[in-house]
Amino acid sequence: MNNAELEKIAYEAGFCRVLFIPAPDFAPHDDEPHIVWNTAEYPWAAVSCLLVWRYSPYPEGCRIPAYYIASNASYHASVALAKRLESEGVRLKRCEVPIKALCAKYRFGTLCRNSLVALPGLGTRVVFQALLLESSPENPFKAEEHFEQDDGLCASCGACAAACPAHAIGDSLDVKKCMRYYMDGADYPDWVYRIQRTHMGCEVCQAVCPRNAHVLPVEPPEDIAGAFELGRLASGDAKQARLLVGKNFTGHGKLSREAVNFLQRDGEK
Repeated sequence: MNNAELEKIAYEAGFCRVLFIPAPDFAPHDDEPHIVWNTAEYPWAAVSCLLVWRYSPYPEGCRIPAYYIASNASYHASVALAKRLESEGVRLKRCEVPIKALCAKYRFGTLCRNSLVALPGLGTRVVFQALLLESSPENPFKAEEHFEQDDGLCASCGACAAACPAHAIGDSLDVKKCMRYYMDGADYPDWVYRIQRTHMGCEVCQAVCPRNAHVLPVEPPEDIAGAFELGRLASGDAKQARLLVGKNFTGHGKLSREAVNFLQRDGEK
């Protein structure tokens, strides 16, 4: 199997783009041990295969996190894809890699002021999944060169900084001011509950980004809308919603507490 053949299989699995870049070779970050910063433990890994999944936002005012719906769907698609490749003799490791650091080094996209990666023609409405691949005579995978020229838009724009409800964006992102920083915890600080607009985080900076102007909102399908009905979640019935966004991110009654907060704070019925 080669790059083109893997790319074809990835498209069939629902991914819209496949990027082949060198394997990560950065110093590890102790505070992010789940990310593969280098291949010391996988010396056979020669290529990082970045699988790109596109998604559309839901309309303004919708509480449902479009990103996490897409993230969960792309995760399951990548697991199935990895199993298929392994069955065909490809040696690989499905893992998380430092997307932003790799983007800065290999220029396959633009690292935006809000710290998100924008891809040509797709904007920031994308989810990345990653595979580390061995290159062999049977499976001669190769890294490909990329060079996305920075158009300077972020330096002259500032729309995300002006719109950020947490005032977390200046010339760059102050991570600990961004509410996303707190989403992995069992509970959030009070200030997050006061300004949170969607479940599990905030997509405000993406909504105002000119790079995403071509990505039009879509209505959530009925099953998704029903799973995230606020009264249902507030009553403690979050099983279906958790399946849609992933159980790892929604433990400790998180979705139910958010729903109660939205109902009380905004006077919703």
